[in-house]
Amino acid sequence: MSDGKWAARGALCINVFIASGTFIAARVTTQSFEPIALGWFRIMASALIMQLLFRIMQKNPIPVARKDIKNLVVLGLLGITANQLLFLMAMKWAPAIDGALFYAFTPALVLIFGRLFLSDVLTPRKAIGVLVALAGVALVLSARGLKLQADYMRGDLLLVLAVITWALYTLLGKKMLRVYSVLTVNAWCFGIGALSILPLSPWVLGRMDWAAPGLNGWLGLGYLVFFTSVLNFSIWYWALKRMEAAEVAIFSNLQPPVTALLAWWIQGERPGPIVVIGGVLVLVGVSLVQIKFRGGSFGVQTLIQKRPNRD
Repeated sequence: MSDGKWAARGALCINVFIASGTFIAARVTTQSFEPIALGWFRIMASALIMQLLFRIMQKNPIPVARKDIKNLVVLGLLGITANQLLFLMAMKWAPAIDGALFYAFTPALVLIFGRLFLSDVLTPRKAIGVLVALAGVALVLSARGLKLQADYMRGDLLLVLAVITWALYTLLGKKMLRVYSVLTVNAWCFGIGALSILPLSPWVLGRMDWAAPGLNGWLGLGYLVFFTSVLNFSIWYWALKRMEAAEVAIFSNLQPPVTALLAWWIQGERPGPIVVIGGVLVLVGVSLVQIKFRGGSFGVQTLIQKRPNRD
């Protein structure tokens, strides 16, 4: 394995801990902010920082080709606008551990979308892994009470949509990262995200009670901006530039146990036995999708085959 991949894997381990803290920070902060307002502040602040980083750190940037602008706009709307707003609305109602469990389904979705968009082979083993992971998600939903606990159901359904946008953001972003730097792609994506929510500014600022979030609310927003959006999004795409999409996505599997431990320690959200079983099924399913044995050892199954750019 190359040194670049080892560095990327090490960075992704840091990403896991930051992401696990994100579910808790989002859960706490959405109790102080309206989710749309929180998303507005998060995207706007993150976009400003990404633009500054691009201006300061990017040396001799490759000009974005006209044919790629459409792809970057789609990435920005998917990964920044849709994903972040859906995620924050979901965490208003869903426990932190639910967020981690649903995001652990990212590798399986990368597999499905890779088959749909890039004609990757869907083997029986991979199909079984997807079904096992789906069964785990169904258990988590049933444990939260689909009929009697409408708030949990609303949050979990929004999480499903958020994870779909994240998987697409991961898969489709790989193509842009073969041409442009992480700083360039992030500057464009966050810039598009900021422009897309700019019309909400009068509504957000006009309704804002600046004292209402309190210290914890503003600190939570700071965590979501600096650690989650700026640092973790950069780590994710930096690793994606050096590894295959599935190899990066598999690190999402580590988030549920880390988040469960943090939530138990910080918030007292002790997971019930059905949630634990569901989480194990999710982990087994996505691992079955990603791992294959090779001569007595195991390695990550490459899902996205490199192919020449025909655009």
